[in-house]
Amino acid sequence: MSAIEFGVPRGAILFVQDGFQYEFRDNLGEAHHGLSLLLARRRTLEGHVEKQVLLKAVGVPRDGQSWARIERARLKLEEQVRLAAYLDHPGIVRVHGIHKGEGGWYAITDRPLGNSVNDLVTVAGECRRRLSPLFVLYVGAQVATALAHAHEAADEKGRPLNIVHRSLDAGHIFVDWNGATQIADFGLALSDLPGRVASTVHRSQGDAFYSSPEMLLTGRVDARSDLFALGNVLLELATGKNLLDAPDTLTEDVKDSVSVRQRRRVRQAIKRARLAGSPAVVEDAIWRAATYTQAELEAMTDSLPQGLALPLRKLLQPRPADRYQTARELAMDLRAWLGDGEFFGPAEAEAELKALMQQAGEMLAELDIRAPRRLTASHDELSTN
Repeated sequence: MSAIEFGVPRGAILFVQDGFQYEFRDNLGEAHHGLSLLLARRRTLEGHVEKQVLLKAVGVPRDGQSWARIERARLKLEEQVRLAAYLDHPGIVRVHGIHKGEGGWYAITDRPLGNSVNDLVTVAGECRRRLSPLFVLYVGAQVATALAHAHEAADEKGRPLNIVHRSLDAGHIFVDWNGATQIADFGLALSDLPGRVASTVHRSQGDAFYSSPEMLLTGRVDARSDLFALGNVLLELATGKNLLDAPDTLTEDVKDSVSVRQRRRVRQAIKRARLAGSPAVVEDAIWRAATYTQAELEAMTDSLPQGLALPLRKLLQPRPADRYQTARELAMDLRAWLGDGEFFGPAEAEAELKALMQQAGEMLAELDIRAPRRLTASHDELSTN
């Protein structure tokens, strides 16, 4: 449901809560579960702009829409806010709460710091350079630490919530110009949260080209599926390549090489993806998840130093049992390769990003990528009108 369907013009106050006004700025499109993603300004009641926030929103049904669909979207929105109460970590984008009004329901979240890994990969590619292996290890260690917090979260009685992000990809990991990292949007997370609205379709929940083989082929996941996704993000950050995005390798000979059982599993997975309305390219990701080899994985990481190549090869194993078993184990291993910050830390990450930014120059604006605030700020960010 778009902002237009909410009947909201740019600059209008969507609602007032806890001493702040929330002013609509832009419609960023559909998030998931029928929710709209809106950019808003949070203002004091006196009109001072405090910061920009993101709003996940669902409104009232329009002509041709059913209350059942809206009610399910609202339940999912409420669930996301309840789950976020257990995700209090600087490496996870904060959710502030929910506003329930007559015109719609809104979940209030911080705007992620900096730029997505996808943006960094794009800038590095345009500059014909790669971020250093140490930088990739640093980002991996930061994200793994945040994932450990989420995977180990428990409720008030100490019962594990078994949270799995399920849509971790290059668009949901953010790095600011000081090297701080954040994971965004646990809206598609799997958990044992009481009262959770179960998914009705077993399929990839995020970008299929970062999904684990087990998610693509069976729909069944656990915390190790997030670790595979992180491995693929780090591989792309280091090399510009994605393990599951290799359509040229999917020849008929390769497809015919899989076992009868595996071929049946692939066909069932493709059928589920089609029934769920997934894009046709998801079928390539499913085939690739079923057919990539250890030799291909080693070839894709062969140019990297051992300290990065070995963790990536372990993260990207097709069988969960062959990967790192916990995010905490992964974080400890990556930090060890970094010398516990002796070789590379926030200061080095900031310097590397600054060098990339300086090389990119005006390209940042052309790619609509946020440059460091201390160097440039748009009129829209500074204005209080």
